[in-house]
Amino acid sequence: MKTMGMILSVLAILLAGIQARAELHTFTLQDGRALEAEVTDFNGRTGLVELKRTDGKRVKVKPDLFVEADQLFIKQWAKMEGFRSPTFFKVECKKSMIEKWKDSEEGEISYSDGSVEKETISETKFERFAYEVFLENRNDVALDNLKFEYRIFYEQGTAAGSGSRRSELVVSQKVLPGELKISRLSPKAKTVLKTESIVIHEKEYIGDFNYRGGDPVKESGDLKGIWLRIHAQSLDGKKVTRNVFEPASIEGKYAW
Repeated sequence: MKTMGMILSVLAILLAGIQARAELHTFTLQDGRALEAEVTDFNGRTGLVELKRTDGKRVKVKPDLFVEADQLFIKQWAKMEGFRSPTFFKVECKKSMIEKWKDSEEGEISYSDGSVEKETISETKFERFAYEVFLENRNDVALDNLKFEYRIFYEQGTAAGSGSRRSELVVSQKVLPGELKISRLSPKAKTVLKTESIVIHEKEYIGDFNYRGGDPVKESGDLKGIWLRIHAQSLDGKKVTRNVFEPASIEGKYAW
């Protein structure tokens, strides 16, 4: 009888504020009565859902007070809220230099005394970059059915022109698409993933070699950033997408 009395008390508290203001969801109790309230929190450890009634009062109850469809709604809310939240699902992208190396080009230099010598005429510096993606699920529930897609944006300048005249720098905008191979994060789990890599270079013409029409321009490249798209699927089959930009300033500058 005590248990029944406690349940009735909880139901009375839930239903007390039903006439106040507009609701976000209409819940149906096991006895058929309706409750209009907003889900504000779900604790996976205690199994309690926090509801904000239409009169502003907050209560914490077990989801099984409601019919099965509403229990599913609560589970779905918890999953999607935890997925969207930068606090509870932490995602960080950091640029990582993997390697760098140099290459050089030699040419024959003719001097006024008739002698010919080989000399380095250009030097190219290469840098290989990738992004490390740090993931942390701070939720009490697992995040599953995840899909990670990314676009790495960078540019590369190349000396162009007819014949030996390469005095014009042509800058090409480049994109590297890819996916991260992970679909689930357990509660409180952390992991680090790495994207595919890109290479940019810087080429400079040096020495005493004479080019017809003047020395070629210096070539250079630049890594602009990464756009990460994370997709999750709700329990009713709807896709929810979260976007992460690094740096944040590239948002709106590039098309997917």
